[in-house]
Amino acid sequence: MEPAYDRYLSFKGCDWEGRCARVFAGLERHFERQTSAFWPYFREQRRRAHAQGLDDLRVLHNYVSTLRDLLDELGDRETLALLEELEETCM
Repeated sequence: MEPAYDRYLSFKGCDWEGRCARVFAGLERHFERQTSAFWPYFREQRRRAHAQGLDDLRVLHNYVSTLRDLLDELGDRETLALLEELEETCM
């Protein structure tokens, strides 16, 4: 069971970094198989965000709606569930 916390006060205890890593692990399968023309653009936006000092939570937050729709279209229920859990817990 996860510890109680209030995401509006602090991310302490929500393991946002681990959650983001799990989402990106699922997305990597799509990057490798090039399942959408969106992926090269998304990867470039991630690279740019990191260059500006932004983290993966911010990257995912910026594209959560697009990612949700795309993962649903691709039938990737596992990564979609991880993304939705991250959104509900940490965004």
